[in-house]
Amino acid sequence: MIPWNILKSTLEQDPEFRYAIRHWTASLRLSVGDRHHAIRFEDGAVAAVEPCEADTPTDVFLAGPEAEWRELLRKTPGPFYQDPFFASVHHGIELNRDQLAYAAYYPALRRLVQVMRDLSNPTEGASA
Repeated sequence: MIPWNILKSTLEQDPEFRYAIRHWTASLRLSVGDRHHAIRFEDGAVAAVEPCEADTPTDVFLAGPEAEWRELLRKTPGPFYQDPFFASVHHGIELNRDQLAYAAYYPALRRLVQVMRDLSNPTEGASA
């Protein structure tokens, strides 16, 4: 579903994402079913994307069953799956309850989901 092996380089090459994470130093856990990856940001750069445990402490997390992630990452998402916050309110996606943990960088979370959506739905003839 998510090509973890190219996520870091794809994020590093995305100007909108790089702009959205400027100055951000934090860790983010993405839990897709029973697979967990941590993304570490250091002063606005993607320092690492690596497997982690479900209980790895991070500043921000976005989690849910695989079926929910499939809906979130569909090329054309259904109602309330277009945005991670609304997917957490109306569907089975979990996001930090403490909105202050991510509020300033919420555009980065939205862009991250869009980048993962694009990677999960490569256009015909594109290599991904």
